Order: sequence, then structure tokens, then C-alpha cells
Amino acid sequence: MLPNNLITDGEAGFESRGQYESKPAACLPQLPEKPPVTMLGVAFGNVTFAETLARIDAMIASQQPHYICTANVDFLVQARRDRELRRILNEAHLVLCDGTPLVWASRWLGNPLPERVAGSDLVPQLIRVAADKNHRLFFLGATPEANEQAVANVRTQFPNVTIAGHYSPPFRPLPEMDNEEITKRIRATHPDIVLVAFGCPKAEKWMAVNYRSLGVPVTIGIGGTIDFLAGRMKRAPLWMQRAGLEWIFRLCQEPRRLFRRYATDMWHFGWAMAADLCHAKLRARLKPSISETTKGAA
Repeated sequence: MLPNNLITDGEAGFESRGQYESKPAACLPQLPEKPPVTMLGVAFGNVTFAETLARIDAMIASQQPHYICTANVDFLVQARRDRELRRILNEAHLVLCDGTPLVWASRWLGNPLPERVAGSDLVPQLIRVAADKNHRLFFLGATPEANEQAVANVRTQFPNVTIAGHYSPPFRPLPEMDNEEITKRIRATHPDIVLVAFGCPKAEKWMAVNYRSLGVPVTIGIGGTIDFLAGRMKRAPLWMQRAGLEWIFRLCQEPRRLFRRYATDMWHFGWAMAADLCHAKLRARLKPSISETTKGAA
């Protein structure tokens, strides 16, 4: 079975989501697309969890290729020094806010995101929807062992879900990856959704280059979610998720890998957001004086 804490945490606090997912596609609300929320040069989709599911459902119905990024603070820090990654994020069909600190930051800047839409919460819901609607899934990435275990757990928990295929390619730098082999495996199974677990920025750069040739309606980067599905990593308790403290729980699980990254991210993100906040306040102060000058000139 899927790890209990993953299922519980993904569902808790989202009672309305279950009601939303149970509706047939024809009954889903047709919501107008809202302007994106931009932070540190990256445009985030101004969407709720339910609206994200509706967008993905529409992408699948269109049968046109799309790619989706689930971006957290580390993405923004990397994108500040990696122009290619920043371009890829801004050209994505949807960038989701995968971090409570980003929701807080958007509020401080006066253009709030509606809520966090974490990949680790979204994927279990996509699996449920796939089981209900016969969407075909493909699991790509993570270690071979984690990939196999995740697929086995999902099949046990959701006997009706169609996992069209799964593959963990040999670990290589992005330019040395056998994209022809990966593409051939995916195209042969005709999935509706490809879940990509290569890590950032590798997953995002791989998707941007290959999503068209895959011919798959939705290709989405999911970070370490396959490890959660496999039961190799635990989700933080719900109270820590709601308080924006999930990063502390993860740091305790992987201190060697994450300590330096988190310290660097907090430093750069904190200073960058402080600068953006100062600029926003300055612009707000200048607006009245500019309008008064314009009126005087008229």
C-alpha cells in the first residue's frame, strides 16, 4: 500500500477536493484564467488545488503536449543565476507553487497566491483521478528500486489505475542521456501523464527539450514524490506542512544532502525578497506623486 502518512497528509484539510474530483468532466467549473503571480522573475499559475486538477484535465482532453513545473524556493534561487532555467519556467504551460514560504512571500508583495499546490500532494490526487477516468500514467526517474516499489504500491492501492509504463534511466548528465531510448519507451505506451523525477533543474530542462516529441498531453516534474510513493521517504506531519515547516522535517531525514542547500536558499531568497519588497513599497509611494504630476500637467 501507499505509505499511510502520504495518503493522510494529501487528503487532510482538502475535504472539498474529494467532492470536486468526483464530478464528471462536463460538470467541472469553467474558471477564467487569472493573471500569473510573478516572484523573482518567475510567473506562477494563480490557481488553487482544484483549479490545477481542472487545468490538467483540460490538457489531457486537448491531446496536445504540455509541461508543468512544481517550483519551490530552491527553483527560484537556481533560476536567478541560471537564465535557461528561468526561461524554461516562464515558458511552461503551468508553474505550481510548491512551497508555503512562496505563498507567504506573495502576500508580502501584495499579489497573493491562493494556496500551495505541492507535487507530493498533487500526485496522489492525480492517481485517484486517473483511476476514475482511465488516464494512463508513466513513472519516469528516481532509482530503479524506488521506481519499481512506487509502481507496486500504487497498483496495490489503486487496482483500477492504468500504469502504462515506468522507467528509471541510467544516471547520467543531461547532455549524455539517451533521449531516443526514453522517448521510444514512453511513446510506445501512449500515456496521458508522464511523472518526471529527475530533480531540479534536470527534470525541467529535460521536459522543455523533449515534451513535444513525447506527444503526451501532460509531462510534469514531481521532485522526490516517487520516493514518497515508494515509502522510502516520509511526509512531515500535517501540522508542520500547514505551518510551513516541512523543510525542517526533510532536513532531519537528509541533513548531509539538504543542509547546505537550505542554508544557501534561505540566504539568497531572503535578501532577494527583501529587495523586491522594498521596490514594491517604493513604487506604491511614487504612484500618487506621479498621478498628481500628470493631473497638474493636464
